[in-house]
Amino acid sequence: MIPTHLPERSTSGDRPAAPRAAALGAALAALAVLLTLSSVVPARADVRTEARNHFRRGMSLITEGRIDDGIAELEEAHRILPHPNVLFNIARAQVEAGRYEQAIDYYDRYLDSDPPDRASVEAQVAELRARLASQRTSVAPQPEAPRPSQPAPSATPSTTTDADLEALDESATQIDMLGQAASSEELRARAERLRALASSLRASRESAGTSSEVAPEPRASEPAEPDRGGSAAPSPETGTRQGDTYEESVVSSARAAQSPLDAPNSTTIITAQDLWLSGNQLPARSLRRVAGVSLLETDPGNVQLNIRGLNQRLSNRIIVLIDGRSVYLDFLGTTLWNMLPLNSEDIDRIEVIRGPASALYGADAFSGIINIITRNPGDGGNYLTAGMGDGGQFRLATGASARVDRFRFRLSAGYQRENNFALDFSPSRVDAHPSARDPYLSYDRLQFDGDVAARLGSGVTLRFGGGLTAGSFTFQGISRLRQLHAENGLFSQVFAQLETDVGLSARVYWNRFGADVANQGLYPAALPLSQVTGFHRQDVIDGELVYRNSFDVGGIDNQIIAGLGYRFKEIDWDWISGRVQSQHHGSLFLQDTLRFSDVVQIVLSARGDLHPLVGPQVSPRGSLVVHPTEGQTIRLTGGAAFRSPTFVESYVSVPNATPLRGATAFGVGSTSLNPERIISVELGYMNAMTDYFTLELNGYFNFVYDFIFLANNQAFRLADFVQGEGRANYDPNNQAFAAGQLFFANEPGIFQQIGGELSARAYPVDGLDIYANYAIHETAPLAGSAPNSPLARDARTSAHMVNAGVQYRAPFGLHLAVDFSWQSDQTWVEQEVDANTNQVVFTAFHLPDYITLNASLGWLLFDDHLDLAIVGTNLVADGHREHPFGQPIDRRFFGAATVRF
Repeated sequence: MIPTHLPERSTSGDRPAAPRAAALGAALAALAVLLTLSSVVPARADVRTEARNHFRRGMSLITEGRIDDGIAELEEAHRILPHPNVLFNIARAQVEAGRYEQAIDYYDRYLDSDPPDRASVEAQVAELRARLASQRTSVAPQPEAPRPSQPAPSATPSTTTDADLEALDESATQIDMLGQAASSEELRARAERLRALASSLRASRESAGTSSEVAPEPRASEPAEPDRGGSAAPSPETGTRQGDTYEESVVSSARAAQSPLDAPNSTTIITAQDLWLSGNQLPARSLRRVAGVSLLETDPGNVQLNIRGLNQRLSNRIIVLIDGRSVYLDFLGTTLWNMLPLNSEDIDRIEVIRGPASALYGADAFSGIINIITRNPGDGGNYLTAGMGDGGQFRLATGASARVDRFRFRLSAGYQRENNFALDFSPSRVDAHPSARDPYLSYDRLQFDGDVAARLGSGVTLRFGGGLTAGSFTFQGISRLRQLHAENGLFSQVFAQLETDVGLSARVYWNRFGADVANQGLYPAALPLSQVTGFHRQDVIDGELVYRNSFDVGGIDNQIIAGLGYRFKEIDWDWISGRVQSQHHGSLFLQDTLRFSDVVQIVLSARGDLHPLVGPQVSPRGSLVVHPTEGQTIRLTGGAAFRSPTFVESYVSVPNATPLRGATAFGVGSTSLNPERIISVELGYMNAMTDYFTLELNGYFNFVYDFIFLANNQAFRLADFVQGEGRANYDPNNQAFAAGQLFFANEPGIFQQIGGELSARAYPVDGLDIYANYAIHETAPLAGSAPNSPLARDARTSAHMVNAGVQYRAPFGLHLAVDFSWQSDQTWVEQEVDANTNQVVFTAFHLPDYITLNASLGWLLFDDHLDLAIVGTNLVADGHREHPFGQPIDRRFFGAATVRF
């Protein structure tokens, strides 16, 4: 039986309905204000959507021959959201209009982005400059009226050159490409007529015996015809730039850029605009808005994210990446979000992949991945941000980004701090003293980051850089460990990667983490936790070689991605048996995307991992993606994933304090643990048929088994106390006898998960950006499986979660955002010491449902160079806890000013 008593500290109690009613009222009031404003003042939708609409209208107008109107639309798209492809298309349109100077200017601006087709575009610019110089130096007298006996000048075989014919062919190719992009049969027919004209002229000239080696000079009586851009138009290899301009794409689901409609897993993107408008100082807090994602905040410095259940105080079943590089801490099995070396201003988007992803990312991508995509070096400009608020909040951040010839770089730095919501250990106590220098401080962090990209020529790009974060922070431990405090914390990552135009890429990166950890409070004569948790370092070196290629087999388009990987891990920690432990991991993965048509594609993925403790592991995944119409997707995906035992679960050997003076209980790891496993089936539907509304519906069913957990206390027998041997003997360092041990073991039962998500996001005509989603989830033992398991009554993931929000941006600079979240009640089964028996037992802690309401209000000034904003978090202020051992969440306000230059 599992005790069900509820410690006083673990719950907010029976909260009155007033705070929740006030929260709903505040959310509805905010929505009403935004709707009123939108009816009075024209608003703007999501910047990407707005820019995409202008871009598409511009390209359509150009294909209709309304070049100036089309250019105006493209310029507006680029003003809203700069993109080099827009500059390229404006340059092409200027060439078609015969305005070479303007075309050269736009081509030069396009080349400033260091595009991969630089050489081809530079050749086009050189040809344009030559034509422009020729026009300026040539003399073109007015034509004489033709004599009656002389025919008027015409494009005959005697005046048609190879350059003219090539110009006709290239113009036909370009118009045909425009016709395909715009789905215009009229344009494609026009292209065919041009090709037919070129063929006819070529045949006529050959029949007349005209030499094609030298183009005749125009006669004095004939004017030089103005060039309409035929031969100067881009070659077929560098045609119009439409495919990915402003289109939403993801790279995490299949390790290659693709539309979310083609992704084999359900995917959500948090855009840079979402991060900016939310005003959240820690990017992780913005992920609360994603359906199926649970955010657990035990204190301001400790945010843990979980996907589709299996919530943990230290989340160990998802992998967090920065530009595809893992920042997962293998020794403990978690990600410390407040130690990531980056500013939120440098994030381009965050991709959330729900569902097992070990088929591509290996161990620990158990229920999903979160990939933070940063801005490319050279993009984003420069900024300086400063802000402060109540609760000891302070933030200062700066960044610079520039391009120098073929080199691009980005540098950033920042400092941030915040106090706890509540004191876990009062400094006024006389029986003990706090371990932290400042018991009020939740975290402080100083970070630096640098990223450099260089195009080396011949299609080779080198990118390298690194980041470092140093500071102190609080976090939750495992088992009976509660709030812990880390001093002298450090996380660093350095990397280098090489990309080639033949599909081969390589990368290597090195992570280091270190901290000195102690309990929040130190008790005289008690077992000093600081002696056994003084953590020294963890090092991870990860290398990968990847090959990508596309080819056609029997009319089926195949896109292959294959890779080899190696990962070295070493830890030096007082908790570890032998103190220093290291592991070598190898991996091999292969994925083939078979596109049978525009309607059907199949994605097949498999990865093999070689783990030094659990042996070889195979993770397959298969996905059938069907597009019944353009903009709609039905997806069926099945796969398996695993989580490898952490260093703690494998090697830990540490004495724990007990309520009895002079007695300890050992925590013991096991090198014979099985990895946790999941088998998943998911059915999803996505509708993105318009630019103003998206809808996604997912349902999933999982089997989860071999849970790893810390088992009940096992008391030592008298026979275990052997002179000079065994753990049970007297420990002179801690002045205590070992009374028993807690050990890590696999849960024998099998659990099933069933759930679903419904998400919608709308960009109405009036410009408002509105989102809402609902998730339902249940984790329960399989019928007849593990009825006595401590986890059988655990419901730590809310059965129902609702998120909703609105964003508003006015043309005169006002911007608003409101985010609302409701989670139903939870039951956490955690370990504690029973006051009556002094034994470690599993106890069920009930948490009532809670509401989170955040809002931000800002104003852009001086042509968007200055941004003033105020942010309010947890405006309901109901004192709820998001974990039984967490702090009661408090309302806070933060004001910030950002200068962009």
